[in-house]
Amino acid sequence: MSINNFSTELFTVSINGRIITDFGDTDPPYTDDPIDPKSVLRRGMGGNAVRLDRINPGRTVTVNLNPGSADSAFLQGLFTSGATIILSKTQIGTLETAIGTEGVIVNDGQVGRGGQTITDDQYVMEFNGWAQSKGGE
Repeated sequence: MSINNFSTELFTVSINGRIITDFGDTDPPYTDDPIDPKSVLRRGMGGNAVRLDRINPGRTVTVNLNPGSADSAFLQGLFTSGATIILSKTQIGTLETAIGTEGVIVNDGQVGRGGQTITDDQYVMEFNGWAQSKGGE
């Protein structure tokens, strides 16, 4: 029996070769979700069904960074230029990894400034290619 450690210091994200470290205040600062379902079950009125598998369902990734950080400036540059991006993530010690390819930054997030608090700089990316492993020992 062991304890898996999912702490920030054991989590690495690399976008176009740059390791992202200056995560913001939003918890969690990184999320990824499927864009489309991997499989669709089409059920007919006669009781039979057809299975439709998608070769690659794609993935949406959202990162929240400290405003004014060099990491945010880097992602803003990729967003502004319309660059194609590659992402890798690793949760060290849990054997959890992912690689996203053929990606683009599709949007940035809400900007909140001038109050008692400020919002993180948020970037939303979509990847056509996504390979991941989850699990542990």
